[in-house]
Amino acid sequence: METLQHIPNKPWATAPTPATTPAMIQAFWHRLFRERTCQATLEWLHGFGNVVYADTYASPFIIRLYHNDSKDKRVAYLSVSNGRVVWRFGIKAVGFVQCPVAADPELIDWLDSLFWFYTVTAEQRQHLSRVVDMQRLVAERMRTIKKKQWLWKRNPSY
Repeated sequence: METLQHIPNKPWATAPTPATTPAMIQAFWHRLFRERTCQATLEWLHGFGNVVYADTYASPFIIRLYHNDSKDKRVAYLSVSNGRVVWRFGIKAVGFVQCPVAADPELIDWLDSLFWFYTVTAEQRQHLSRVVDMQRLVAERMRTIKKKQWLWKRNPSY
């Protein structure tokens, strides 16, 4: 039996692509900058991701999602690197640089959906009366983005 002694030029699998786009991250940066804040909170969300922190003056711009309960050590970082959205998921004590890049598609989808709760506009918020409506809106937006990404992968000229 022969063993491969080199790394193939073409990878066998591609990394999962987050549904969050660099434009969405930039829009969130603009929102925080306009509001003159570095933190956003979802009072109705009880659990991980109910707080977002991002320094609008930092470069690179990194969004940190976490839970305001000090017992929950999990943290997720969202950033743009070389024009691509990157999620990192780990524990708070490790920090951004040492935090591993998320590669699990289900984890990435979950983190995308958490971030998207913060991207709902004020106009959309007025029409949404319940958490279920908010979750439905986020799920619909994610399906639309994933569908567009799938079409683009099949036909890059799309």
